[in-house]
Amino acid sequence: MNKQKRTFTILVIVLVACLAGYLGLLNYNKYKTDDSESESESVEALSVDSSDVKSFSFQIDGQEYTFSRVETTDTSGDTESTETETDADSSESVDSTEDSTESSTTDEAQWVCDNDPSMKINTSKVTTLLGTATAITAVQDFDSDTDTSDFGFDEPQNIVKLNTSDKTYTITIGAKNAMLGQYYIKVDDKVYLSSTTLPGQIPNSIDDMVAADDSESTEAAETTTE
Repeated sequence: MNKQKRTFTILVIVLVACLAGYLGLLNYNKYKTDDSESESESVEALSVDSSDVKSFSFQIDGQEYTFSRVETTDTSGDTESTETETDADSSESVDSTEDSTESSTTDEAQWVCDNDPSMKINTSKVTTLLGTATAITAVQDFDSDTDTSDFGFDEPQNIVKLNTSDKTYTITIGAKNAMLGQYYIKVDDKVYLSSTTLPGQIPNSIDDMVAADDSESTEAAETTTE
């Protein structure tokens, strides 16, 4: 009789353990599914073709710096003139050389700083910054009635403006959520929580936007050789 009781007790314990394990597995799978869905879902905060941006600005120590795209001059008329003065093979060679030279010149002088037009701008930094600023995704967007008093918009880290031919987009970078490692940002009047790297790409000094002057190092090397 005692043996039967012990057997029954063991079976009950095993059954309870199995049931608890089954329920735990269900909860774990549900948690992983919810977590995966939340990671895969993203909200589009801003999507603009960077080639449409005519000018943009950001702040350094409270001062706004504006950069404008340099409009290229149409040289199609010169090209047509060249073609009429040379044979077909020569004109194709000349056109190819002119196109290459024009492209190189355009890349070097694509942007100008309105604050100091004499400044030679590092175009690769502009390209990287614009690529990030014009394509921002977020993990969460907030309703208009959300209390954003703790989001840092009263004293923003920076304000970035993108100007196209028909619209201006204002990106206000608020506080960083220390727990999530993400930023509260406002695109125009809409508030988001985003993992954008834009704050880290804005320079601390305007000197960081200046292209390196290779001519100085070249002259120094030639002087040393002589």
